[in-house]
Amino acid sequence: MNCVQLVGRMATDVDMKEVTGGSRVCSFILAVDRSAEEADFFRIKAWNTQADAAAEHLGKGRRVAVEGALRQDVYEKDGEERRAVSVVARRLEYL
Repeated sequence: MNCVQLVGRMATDVDMKEVTGGSRVCSFILAVDRSAEEADFFRIKAWNTQADAAAEHLGKGRRVAVEGALRQDVYEKDGEERRAVSVVARRLEYL
């Protein structure tokens, strides 16, 4: 089972992109408090109609609940293979 639930504040604005085939993806960083002085930061991605709604309604500082799944992306940068983990949103709730 791959299920993640997070509640936090957006640390960045929404970054919207169109990818091959006409699909749309947005991404942003969500800051989730660990304690009064510490937070963890997670990259959140949403696709198509959910991405459109996020781009219209969300912005830096907004409180959001995210339900989704972890995904590990592999890409190449400067000739090196790199990996990044993100949360692909199934549901976004604007708080």
